[in-house]
Amino acid sequence: MRKVVFEEDEMRVISMFDTESREAALHAVEEVIPMTRGDEELSAVVISAAEKLKQISDAEFAEMDFEVYRLEEEVESE
Repeated sequence: MRKVVFEEDEMRVISMFDTESREAALHAVEEVIPMTRGDEELSAVVISAAEKLKQISDAEFAEMDFEVYRLEEEVESE
């Protein structure tokens, strides 16, 4: 089985939501898909992130580090 690799933009999208569990993150990402329909590029990233979340295990998700993406957002907003 091939390892699922998340792109930086996908990681950034996921980091904006609840990352306590893969299921919670997937649910949150899937909820915003309809809201991104007007932006083709954003919609593609969000859909791709959701599809990849479906392909990984809870253990693989638990190993992912979203903090660096949250820190980037905080620095950019200051």
